Amino acid sequence: MSSPALMEDLVEEILLRFPPHEPACLVRAALVCKRWCRFISGPGFRRRFRELHRTPPLLGFLYRSLIDSDGANLTRFVPTAAFCSPQVEIRSWRPLDARHGRVLFRSPLEISDLEELMVWDPITDEKRKLPIPPRNAFSWTAAVLCSGAGSCDHLDCHRGPFLVVFVGSDSVETFIYTYSSDAAAWSKPICIQDAEGRFYSLMRSPLVGNALYFGFSGTNKALKYDMELREMFWIQLPSTCSNLGLRVLTTTEDGRLGLVTADGNKIYMWSRKAGSNDAGWTQNRVIELERLLPSDAILTSPDVLCFAEGIHVIFVRSNNVLFTIDLKACKVKKVCKGKGIRAVVPYMNFYTPELGAACAVEEPSVGGSSA
Repeated sequence: MSSPALMEDLVEEILLRFPPHEPACLVRAALVCKRWCRFISGPGFRRRFRELHRTPPLLGFLYRSLIDSDGANLTRFVPTAAFCSPQVEIRSWRPLDARHGRVLFRSPLEISDLEELMVWDPITDEKRKLPIPPRNAFSWTAAVLCSGAGSCDHLDCHRGPFLVVFVGSDSVETFIYTYSSDAAAWSKPICIQDAEGRFYSLMRSPLVGNALYFGFSGTNKALKYDMELREMFWIQLPSTCSNLGLRVLTTTEDGRLGLVTADGNKIYMWSRKAGSNDAGWTQNRVIELERLLPSDAILTSPDVLCFAEGIHVIFVRSNNVLFTIDLKACKVKKVCKGKGIRAVVPYMNFYTPELGAACAVEEPSVGGSSA
């Protein structure tokens, strides 16, 4: 192999190992010369970069807070990496879920007479509104995901078709509708003759295999929806956590359903045993927050608000301050401060900035500097 070809292979191997949570590193590398810029901007490199790292990084998170005494809401996007969303504030729309590069919102009634849903791509700023299913629900929530959830590797599917799963209940039964962006329509509902209470819309719905899980407030059950079989099942949560604080359904490192909750200054973590729908739970970890959080952050009992799938990071709120806790490294980071922080939704995706203009610049001269 000639020396120039060998050098290009070495450059590729180095660039592929740049940290995905620091996209600015690739931008700086692309500005070295037009050859590197074309290389980094190419679809082949982007594909190999995603295949190597597999798990998309946390680019930021959205949170909702009250902005006046009338109950008006403001949703803010807070970046956690060198990523700048085209829109950092979204008034009134409430974040419900984020997955596979998309964010799902619901509108409050003050916007219009009828509630709507909206799917937003923070990278392209593309928005798509859709009506909620034509059925009255006492309580409801929803989740968004790629339409190829069972077969897609989710490395670059945020611009493709998507699904929205809407789950609601009335006084008699619980029902699920599925919206397909390809068909631009809701499916016929599937129902189960039982209503367990109010869906907890502040709890995101984890995806485990082909199943979505939805939590409730005021009950010790969760709803499992098998999207392949199009069947619903009730599952029992650990009985010992019924009197604890806010509960967050999660995914475990080995791909099972998990549960995180807080009591006092401790965080408890469970994993669901493999097996049938009535499988039990195992408590496998207790985290002492007094050893992790600053002393002024534990004046009141912290609340677990959210979990970032795949990277095992939880969001904890205490004294109007929002922290992230990396469960693998046991590292804490203060990410936000403000009153009324709620409905935290992490946004994870691979991000390569548009580099077309940079590829048109001239090669740096020998001995010259580059941006």
